[in-house]
Amino acid sequence: MKSNSAIIGASIIIGCAILGFFIQLTFSNNKNEPSKISKEYKFEMIPVNDNNVIIFNKETGEYWRKFLPNNEGPTNWEKEKSPITK
Repeated sequence: MKSNSAIIGASIIIGCAILGFFIQLTFSNNKNEPSKISKEYKFEMIPVNDNNVIIFNKETGEYWRKFLPNNEGPTNWEKEKSPITK
């Protein structure tokens, strides 16, 4: 009777250790991967007002502004110097 309970206890301890190892292995792999969100959202579109829109590059600090007059056709994008670059 004592040998059966010792086998069951050892099996539970070994099973918990193996389960803990796999859980730790699973969560540690996620920390080593580079964040995909930061690469995915490189540009940000900023509506300034009803007539102006800015697209901002978060990595380089460059931005493009476009004036959108009401009830008129398309206009060109203008690249401008960033106020945060040297």
